[in-house]
Amino acid sequence: MRSKNKNDQPKETPVWLKILKGFFRFLGRALVTVLSVVIISGCIIGCVLATVILGMVDDAEVVDLDQLELSYTTIIYTKDSETGQYVEDTKLYGESGKLIWADYDQFPDYLIDTVVAAEDKRFWQHQGVDFARTIQATLSFLTGGDSGGGSTITQQLIKNVTGANEVRIDRKVKEIFNALALEKKYSKQQILEAYLNVIALGYNTKGVQAAANMYFDKDVSELTLTECAGLIAITNNPSIYEPFGHPENNKGRREYIYGEMLENKYISKADYDVLINEDIVTSKGQITGKESAKYTSWFIDYLIDDVIDDLMDEYGWDKKTAEYNLYNGGYRIYATVDNRIQNIAEDYYEHPENFPKVYNKEQPDSAFVCLNYSGEVVAIVGGKGEKTGSRLFNIAAHGQRHIGSTIKPISSYALAIENDLITFSTVITDEPIYEAGETIGDTTFKAAWPVNFYAGYLGDVTVRTAVARSINTIPVKLVTLLTPRTVFDFLTQKLHISTLVDSGRNNDVAVAPMALGSFTYGVSPTELAGAYQMIGNGGLYIEPHSYTQVLDSEGAIVLKADTAPERVISSETATILNKLCQEVVSGPNGTANPTAQIPGYTVAGKTGSASDNTDLWFVGMTPQYLGVVWFGYADSMKEIVYQSYPTPIIWKSIMTEVMKNEDPNVKFPESSNVVSATYCQASGDLAGSACTETGIGWYKKDHMPGTCTECYGGGSIYNPFDDDDNGPAGVTVIG
Repeated sequence: MRSKNKNDQPKETPVWLKILKGFFRFLGRALVTVLSVVIISGCIIGCVLATVILGMVDDAEVVDLDQLELSYTTIIYTKDSETGQYVEDTKLYGESGKLIWADYDQFPDYLIDTVVAAEDKRFWQHQGVDFARTIQATLSFLTGGDSGGGSTITQQLIKNVTGANEVRIDRKVKEIFNALALEKKYSKQQILEAYLNVIALGYNTKGVQAAANMYFDKDVSELTLTECAGLIAITNNPSIYEPFGHPENNKGRREYIYGEMLENKYISKADYDVLINEDIVTSKGQITGKESAKYTSWFIDYLIDDVIDDLMDEYGWDKKTAEYNLYNGGYRIYATVDNRIQNIAEDYYEHPENFPKVYNKEQPDSAFVCLNYSGEVVAIVGGKGEKTGSRLFNIAAHGQRHIGSTIKPISSYALAIENDLITFSTVITDEPIYEAGETIGDTTFKAAWPVNFYAGYLGDVTVRTAVARSINTIPVKLVTLLTPRTVFDFLTQKLHISTLVDSGRNNDVAVAPMALGSFTYGVSPTELAGAYQMIGNGGLYIEPHSYTQVLDSEGAIVLKADTAPERVISSETATILNKLCQEVVSGPNGTANPTAQIPGYTVAGKTGSASDNTDLWFVGMTPQYLGVVWFGYADSMKEIVYQSYPTPIIWKSIMTEVMKNEDPNVKFPESSNVVSATYCQASGDLAGSACTETGIGWYKKDHMPGTCTECYGGGSIYNPFDDDDNGPAGVTVIG
């Protein structure tokens, strides 16, 4: 075996090389580790971003454009008194401001061209997002420049509807996905229609239709190209580009829009040269219209409450929901008001000096309502003096006041004539029913009752005189004969007076309330007017209403007024009642003679006052209209001290103006089964040859009085009020 020498020993690795190798080995491992960390982190971040983005895709909210259209202006239409055609009267705006929806086919072509050129040049090509503009806007934002200009019309629509416009990346990404989703569901035309209907255009006005009304007093379909550009110019910043206050700014923005339209070949160079030198002429149509008046009228207040109540009844909504839908549902309401009559009434009531003065230190308030005989409320005023707000308490519609003697024709006399208990000329004794000191139940009378306003009793009087002079004792006798329950049921079930009380210690099922009108709570002037219709229209009740129908934005019926007439008394009874009420105005002892007379016109009516003169009334009827006046203190039961009874005076002042346009030859309806005849004033029977004091009365053909025998020294026919019992046997009361 050969021995090794030192030359055969392996060479030893230099230290520096070992260090170098170790360094590279460490570096390699470090690089691999870092790379692995980067890759893993990138994967994690990518997964997170993917999850977030996919979540945004899943959460993409598609704006419901169909529902959006419902959230716009409700319009009230009234009849033009000259043409009989419905015309736009008042607009009701919800929380979203003044917005009137217009369909796409109402837009002029150049309105579409204008908005696309100014706001989103590639609108017709992209799918909701213009990525080139988005990247450009993003880079500008990251470098501290202007971040605007990246949103498409679709994205702007989403911002306008949702109100989300924060400058945040996550919000912007979500908006992009929402825009992509929106364009998958709706056409370009639908998106443009929605956008042009919700853009803010100054003065709390939204949408091109409302703006066209306001700035140019035009429908959007009638706009010129210059006017279209003037509207689209506003969208950049309504506070500085609206044409009323900033015409020069608006002009400068229009010139920019024309330049964009020229560049995108929507107009020619010749068009451009003309347009930049063309001014727009504004016309403050909507600003000065009724919808921008400081306060709504008394009638519009009443109509709004009426519709809200009916929406609640029809659909089971609470008041908040009904009110929201009214203001935001885009309804079309066809009102019953006659603006000529409404203006006459409001003009009178706005001037306190028009009213008769009373001796009280504080002058009373008043209210007025006028119906035609189809139940349509043609005018209503809820208080005296200048109106100081919208949706105020309306005494005429909602006040509950004691109606006093105005109850007599619609309760005791109506039912007594209907049931053939009395005729036009039946003689009944005006005398106290209870004497002083007499006790009935828990009541001991301190004085004779009932009392009359003339402080005494007249003895034998005809029904004609009893109605004309508003005698109290006669209705008390009639209600006693009819029974209070029968009268109560007639008032509540047939005449639909809603405030009467039939239970409890102090209820209205009693002689005094049913005969003299002192109710537990009272009756509104509108309900009283509704009850009196039967005397002027031949015996029918039709519910008083402020509208004929309410339609939604598509023309479907939302509400329809109940205008079906209900016969509550016969036409014969209505004719006789009407003749009796004419005696109140034109008869020799009538309580409204001559204060309610309108020369040349037939007038019927009834005065009324609550106990101690706390509420004064007049219900007046012409063949065309029925008007009710209330006079009193709305918040107290203070006695009114007067020289001349004021309510017929107020009624005449208003209705004389109303009747100037009416034919004086029109008469109240009269039943062919009612005839006139001469009667004896002493007996109330048909006059014989020996009767010296006579009058003309009206009678049912099948219920004529006998011929008077008293003036020959004999006796008259049986009178149920001559006895102490409850009347003649066999009488059937129709309630």
